[in-house]
Amino acid sequence: MHLHRRIAATAVSLAVASSSLIALAVPSASAAPAGAQSCAGGPVTGSGGHAGWIFQCNNAQGINWRSKIVCLGAPQPYTHYGNIVKSNKAGSSTVWCAVPGHWVAEGSADIVPA
Repeated sequence: MHLHRRIAATAVSLAVASSSLIALAVPSASAAPAGAQSCAGGPVTGSGGHAGWIFQCNNAQGINWRSKIVCLGAPQPYTHYGNIVKSNKAGSSTVWCAVPGHWVAEGSADIVPA
């Protein structure tokens, strides 16, 4: 069992190092949609310098969902939500920090029910 975890961790590390997309591994107790394991997400930068995050799901998730991030750079962290993707559709949800120069808090990007 430990060997499988090490192999999986190594594969994830290599994937992250070679790509800006991060495979989403959602624990079963998460509020994320049941099919969220078939989703991938990664950071994006808008034309005005806004930091953001995009999640792409290749099949229907069974519930309406959207992306969520926590942004830093203001006096207090703040949460923003992306566009809603319908339960019966594959699609992507993109979310942006409000101000150029603010950034996405590490580990804060997630898929949440809409």
